Amino acid sequence: MSEQDNIDGGIKLELEITLPVVVVNTLFISRDLKLIEELVLDPKLEPRFNALSTYLVWMDELPSGISADGSDVLSSLWSARSLFHRGISFADHPINPEFSRRVWEQALKEIPGWPGFQRLKLSEKDKSYFEEMIGKENPF
Repeated sequence: MSEQDNIDGGIKLELEITLPVVVVNTLFISRDLKLIEELVLDPKLEPRFNALSTYLVWMDELPSGISADGSDVLSSLWSARSLFHRGISFADHPINPEFSRRVWEQALKEIPGWPGFQRLKLSEKDKSYFEEMIGKENPF
């Protein structure tokens, strides 16, 4: 607190208040969140196989114009979801099980309506396709 002489001879007190800064870690920037929230599930779509990362992706899960960082997070979600498609858990993730679990849980909070969360179980047709593609020699 500091004291300062006022024009009328009185004393004016000034109080300085410092508020704590709260940092909220989010997976997506607000622009990406908006793009993802606008996505609509299209059950008629066929999945595409990503041979490099060995996961399935449907085109209604990836918004046009998403940032590179947002795309990276979605890629992490597709990789994590592929564990379920294989019938295994986060603990079985070959690279970083704890990271996969944290990203998945945070994404469930941030983007609960993302179409990718509605494809945790594969149809027989999609499962057959996934297994066939995994069985092929990876060209990478």
